[in-house]
Amino acid sequence: MKYEILGNNMQSVRITLDEGERIFSDSGKLVSKSSNVKMTPRMVGGIIGAIERKSTGSSALLTEFESNSGTGNVSVAGILPGKIIAIQLGEGEEFFSEHEAFLAAQDSIKFTLHTVSIGSALFGGAGLVLQKFSGPGTVFIHVAGDITEYNLDGTYEFEIDPGHVAGFDSALAYKIKFVDNIKTAMFGGVGLFLAVFSGKGRVITHSVSRFKLASELYTEGLQQAKTNQS
Repeated sequence: MKYEILGNNMQSVRITLDEGERIFSDSGKLVSKSSNVKMTPRMVGGIIGAIERKSTGSSALLTEFESNSGTGNVSVAGILPGKIIAIQLGEGEEFFSEHEAFLAAQDSIKFTLHTVSIGSALFGGAGLVLQKFSGPGTVFIHVAGDITEYNLDGTYEFEIDPGHVAGFDSALAYKIKFVDNIKTAMFGGVGLFLAVFSGKGRVITHSVSRFKLASELYTEGLQQAKTNQS
């Protein structure tokens, strides 16, 4: 499998498959494909996995792409302006991403859902469920805004607004803590909680929080509706 990430503010990834190679993608993310690439609905994690995905607002089924003859191409993209990053995983390596970040992956990748603590979900703004990927293989995730990657060496803890966490290596310890004081929480504009990572591994952040973006769009929509009614 070969790939090329295209674009700037609204990226797509073009994946080239040799005959017999397969990838799977989140439903509704296809941009284009060559005619020799076959599409098939795919249930990941069996019926339980499908139910879990549906209960979190995602589609129950994923889409599998396979090149039937010769070399084929598939292009997929996210639905928000943002960036795509390819996560390379070795045998047994695991990576967690924010809910709804998954775009596509090699057939060798195992994709499951991981439930975080209620405190992290309700107060962290990162959602109740994280997406878990196990190698070997390549995973493509799409996030809102720009991407920054940090490599922690285990000498310090790293604190991030949970809504800006795109993903992290499973080797890292992850917890949620209250901000320094109530004044900071109330008037500092940083939210009530921070995600704290420790250990050795990578943390990937994105500049736009899906949670905050949705909140701002909702508020703007209400204000616009009131203006139109007046």
